[in-house]
Parts: sequence; C-alpha cells; structure tokens
Amino acid sequence: MNKRAGFALACLLGCTTAGAAAPADQAARLGKDLTEVGAERAGNKEGSVPVYVGKGAFAPAMLKMTRAQLEDLRKRLVKDIQGMVGDPAVTADILTQAQAIMDAEPAKAKQVLAVVRAMLSSDASLKADFDKVLAGRGGKSVDGLLGQVESGKLKLPQIKDDIVAVITELKKGGGDAFMSRMVAAFDVGRVLEIVSIIDDPKTRVQANALVMKYMPAYVKGFLDYKTPGSTAGALDSIKPLYVITQANLKEHEAQLSDGHKAMFKTYPDYKMIVFPSYRNAFFPDEILKATVANATSATLTGTDEIKGAKLGFPFPVPTSGAEPLWNHKLKFRGSAVKRYNNQAIVKPDGTYKISKLVEDVKFKYANLKEPAEIQTGGLFAYYLQEVLEPPRVAGQVILVHETAGNPGLTRNAWIYSPGLARVNRAPDVGYDNPSIGSDGEQFNDQIDVFNGALDRFDWKLIGKKEVLIPYNSWMLNSPTFKYKDVIRPGHINQDLARYELHRVWVVEATLKSGQRHRFGKRRFYLDEDSWAIAVVDCYDNRGELWKVQEAHLLTIPFIPTVSGIPETIYDLQSKRYFVTTMTNEDAISDFEVKYEDSMFTPSALQKKARAK
Repeated sequence: MNKRAGFALACLLGCTTAGAAAPADQAARLGKDLTEVGAERAGNKEGSVPVYVGKGAFAPAMLKMTRAQLEDLRKRLVKDIQGMVGDPAVTADILTQAQAIMDAEPAKAKQVLAVVRAMLSSDASLKADFDKVLAGRGGKSVDGLLGQVESGKLKLPQIKDDIVAVITELKKGGGDAFMSRMVAAFDVGRVLEIVSIIDDPKTRVQANALVMKYMPAYVKGFLDYKTPGSTAGALDSIKPLYVITQANLKEHEAQLSDGHKAMFKTYPDYKMIVFPSYRNAFFPDEILKATVANATSATLTGTDEIKGAKLGFPFPVPTSGAEPLWNHKLKFRGSAVKRYNNQAIVKPDGTYKISKLVEDVKFKYANLKEPAEIQTGGLFAYYLQEVLEPPRVAGQVILVHETAGNPGLTRNAWIYSPGLARVNRAPDVGYDNPSIGSDGEQFNDQIDVFNGALDRFDWKLIGKKEVLIPYNSWMLNSPTFKYKDVIRPGHINQDLARYELHRVWVVEATLKSGQRHRFGKRRFYLDEDSWAIAVVDCYDNRGELWKVQEAHLLTIPFIPTVSGIPETIYDLQSKRYFVTTMTNEDAISDFEVKYEDSMFTPSALQKKARAK
C-alpha cells in the first residue's frame, strides 16, 4: 500500500482513539498544493468551486478597518439608504432605465408589472398608504398608475414625482418602520424574480449594475471580492446563479446535507438562493506558520487530550474524526472580544422574544499577543456571559474556563444568580444541558455550533464533499434589516441568506454505548478553508433527524477570521427554531478590547456580583 492510499484509508477509518501527527509526505504539501491550513488550493474541474484566493480577495483598506470606522459605517448605512430611497435623481434614473427595458421588450414589461402588483398586494396596509398619498395628488391610485403604464398612456419617468411624494410622506412617519415595511413587501426574492426577467443579454441592461451604481461606496468593499485573472467584481458577487425550491430540489440534492433536504420537505416556502463561490477565508501569517509546524508535532490522545500544538490549527491534515472538531474549537478568532449577542426562540407562527447577552472572551490559545503551547488540562479560553434581557433572568452571569484534557474534565464553570445573590459552581454547563435563554432549543455543546468535551461520542472522519453551505453572509447581517425582517415562521428569511458551493470535511459523531446525550448521532460539515462548522445534522436516539444547525459564515478581514453570524437551530419536531449571535440592531463587537486574566476568576465574578 502506498503512502497516499494509506493516508486515505486512515481518513476512512478515522474513528481511532489516538491520533498521530500527520504523515510527513502529506505535511510537506502544506503551503503548496494544499493551503497552510490544509485546504486544496485548486478549484474543481467544473469551476463551481474556484481556486483558493484568501487574503487577496479583499481590498487593502478592508484589511485595516477599525472598530470605530465600522461603527460609524453601521450608523451611516441605514440613513444613507433611506436618503437614497426617494431621492428624485435616483428615482428618475431608475425609471428611465426601466422604461428603456419596457420599450425594448414589451412582453417582459408586463411580467415585471405583474411582480410589482404582487409585491404591493402582499401588504394591503402599505398599498392603502400609497393610495392615500396619491389620492391627494389629483385622485390617483396605485392600480390606476400601473394600468396607465401598462397600456402605454404613461411612461415611467412621468410618474417620478408621484413616487417621490409617496416615499417622502411615508418616511415622515418613521424611517426605520417604513424601511421594514418596504423590505417585507419588496422582498429580495421578488426583486430577484424581476432581475431574472429583465437581466437578458438582448436588452444589454443589468438591474444589478443599477443597484451597484447607487450603493454606498463603503458597502461595495464588503462585496467586491478580487479573483486573480478575473474581471468579475461586486456586481458579479451579488448576482445569483439559481434558486433551489421544492420544485427543483431533486436537481440539487447531491450537494445538500440531509438536514437541508429535510428543511425543503418540512417547509413548502423554504428556498436556497445560490451565488458564485468565493474562497476568501484567511488568517494571520503567524497562525499559518504555526499551523504548518503543528502538522508534524501535534497529537491527540483519546478525544480531548492534545499535545504538541502551538498557536495555529493543530491538525491541518486530519487523520481521525475528532481532529477537525478541535481545529474548529481552536481556530484563531482574535485574541479577545466583547460580543453583543441577540437571540430568539421563534414559535411556529413566527412570534418571538429577543434575549440580549454580553459576552467577554479571552482566547488563551491562538492568542497572538500571548502565544503558548496547549497543555494537558491547560486553559485555552475564558468566557464571561451576562444576560441583559429578558427581565426574569437579567443579571445572571456565567464564567467558564475551557480546558483541553481528560474526558469530563474539559470545563470549569461558575454562575451568579441575582435571586440567590451569590456565586456557585455550575456543574451542568456542558453536553446536552440547555443553554440559558434557549428554552431547551440549544444545548450547551451547540454554542458556537459545537464546543466542549468530545468524549461521549465516537468520531469518524468521512472525508471531503462539495456541499452548499451559508457563506459570505453580509446581507443577512446588514443593519438595514431589523430582527423582524430576519425572523419568519418556520425559518429565517431565506431571501436574505446566501449559499455557495464549497468543499467541506464531513465528520460523523455516534453516541458511545453506555453514554448519555439527547443526540444519538451528529454529522458535521466543516469548511475546508477555515475549519469553521457550517452545517450540522442532529439525530435523536431513535435515529430520526431532529435538529438542523446552520452557521452563516463570513470572512472578517480586519481580524482576520471566519465566523458564523448568525447561527440557527431548527427543530423539525416542534417546528420551533432558535437563532443566536444576531448583531443587526446592536453595536459592532469590540475585537480591539484587551483583558487581563484576573478578570476571569471566581473572585472577580464575586466582586462583579456585589457591585450590582
């Protein structure tokens, strides 16, 4: 058996309890045909998975953005877009180009007007508000104007003043509320339907180009991914390739997880809008250099005892099932962060309440300021969580010390409860114990998609596969959308979600005989470029698919890292779902913060509690 075949066999049988360092010939490929973190540098033969680009995908200015700059942009964006909507010059340009399309292809004009009518019909009160304003302008109405445009009696530029008047009047009643109503009625799915109708080479008009023309310049930086040898730009990145629905599901099933296939079968309105793939994940040079060194020095004993790893990903060339999970757990995320986390339990009818958390985290491993080798039983992260809302649990604080070591000894935790007014050890902050504020829809080991000890499961490395996963999810995180725009009955607003085809590592975890966990099996899909978990299929102990997890990945170039924002957990049995790490309505997470270790001690927690 040659070395390559032996390595492949090790992957297929990768549920061993001890992992050796990667074979020397495989480790030698790192930084060559494999990236430093172990991904295949080349794309696939079809071109649907492109060549790896990484850091080069971003403009230099994007790499240097500070939190203060981002916070300024967050506050400006909504105001800038609201100002653009209803601007007479912008409206005139849009209507003029739209009329040119209608004149060139009258049949398409009727199709577009039919979609516009459907948009307005979806919100009777919005249409009524439009009609109220128009009635004061000579007894006009929405249906009347659309009818005259369709018959040719009016040209679109002739109704510019009416449109500007309607938008100006409605914005007076509350800009944010108006934008939310517009998002709901003129949703992305219908806009894409219009784009698919009019974006034809024969007309030589691209609706996307018009959108990009008026998009604020600082927004384009988040979408304009560079690809060597390609002239594609921001316009191409926001142009969908296709949309998957129940109607064409069979055509795409080979590239879907079982969980995603179940979402289509459970919810008739579920869709996946698929965009061009961009492999732009990257990490600091120090992390990459350390990862290459770890390939031949890091080992895993059992499922939780790591030795010989320093700073970088410990297992860029995994040989056992548990190793990819450790890559996810130990990936670089910055040295510390203060995160504002908003989450919701969503009932089947779409009603929900927001829980607000503040999380302070200091990473002891993959910390550029304090580089250290991981030690058995040694700390690799501090985590401090305070609940701000809802009132019944507000003020509750949890302190966690995350360690790598022997089974069952990977986490120490303390909790302060305002009702008790004291700090106690928290023995149940792990495994399938419910996380605070999730009403049982998220287990503690589902935070950050997966965390904590691996010892209750057998882990098998299945191998690599091309799968559609959430990626480059900037739109879903835009401050222009409120939580009520994101949250929908059954699932989040899929018109805002972005999916791309990527190669992933597939790992299967099966509950060990004699062990207890409410999941009997889990199948993980990890992005090959970042080791971030993107999707998890979760089965109950009867073997039935129970929950589907998604992490909407995006590369954050100014840290740099890859993170899942937001994360969702869909309960296929109760039809509820849990969405967490939402940031649309909150301040930018502080990735420049600095923490001393002394902040994360039980005594410091006690002092914090006394100060309340």
